[in-house]
Order: sequence, then structure tokens, then C-alpha cells
Amino acid sequence: MDEKPDTMSRSQRRQKVITDNDRILYLMDEISRGARKVFDARVARIGLKQTQWRIIGQLLRDPALTQAEIAKKLELESATIGQAVAGLCARGLMKRLRAETDRRAWQLILTEQLDDLLPELRGSADRLHDLLWRDIAADEKRTLQQILERVSENLDQHRAEAE
Repeated sequence: MDEKPDTMSRSQRRQKVITDNDRILYLMDEISRGARKVFDARVARIGLKQTQWRIIGQLLRDPALTQAEIAKKLELESATIGQAVAGLCARGLMKRLRAETDRRAWQLILTEQLDDLLPELRGSADRLHDLLWRDIAADEKRTLQQILERVSENLDQHRAEAE
């Protein structure tokens, strides 16, 4: 019995397993990791590590977050967040106080000293945005934002199931 020659190579069959939807997710992940890496290098010059600037970013967006809530949002271990917070406190950029509503929780307060660093952080972010959004029109960015917000909402509806 003669076997029919395989017209599609193993490599071609394997490539078909990855869909365009997969490629979009890979791109989103690569962009996120790459942007963080570039920003990390820029803020390292002012003495901040990735976890530290991410904590600052979370508190700028929502100052009421506790240390545990930030750990959850950043998907990092509480010990990792604790070390980063200790470093920020040692530099005088943040204070850690017991939360009034739950004495077991730590409330994180950004200090006025951090305000001196904000222009440098903003400048680093702006230079990164200039790089990322070069040759992309404002209406394209708005469309991308709207699409990503809808994707995020879809994910939020099912995120609880995964936890």
C-alpha cells in the first residue's frame, strides 16, 4: 500500500495552530514587556526599580489602595511589594501607615518629596510615548483605546472565574 505524500510539512501544520487572535495577544504582551523594559531603563537613572514605579503608578491612579490591594493588582507577592515599599519609604517618597478601616492593612501615602520626581517620571513616560506612537494618528489611537477597553471589559466579566 502506497502512502500519499504529505503535501504540508510538519512546520507548516504547526504554524497553522497559531491563529491571528493568538498573534494579537502575543503582540500585546511583547509591546507591554518591551515598553516596561525601556521605561525601567529610564527610571533606573533616578533610582527607581520596576516594582517601585508600578506601585507609584497605582497610587497616582487610586490613592486609597492598600499595600495588599496593590500586590493583587500587580500580581506580585506581598513580600516583593513590601520590599519595594520599604525602599520607597527609606527614600522618603512614601509613608506606610496602618489603615484606619483595617488595622491589619497598610495604607500607602505618597509624600511631597515624590512630587520632585514626578516631572522626571512624566518626561520618561512622554519620551516612551513618542517612541511608541510615532506615525500613528490620533484617531487610530482613539480607536485602539476603544477596542482595548472593550477587550478589557470582556476579560473583567470572566476574570473572577479564573481567580
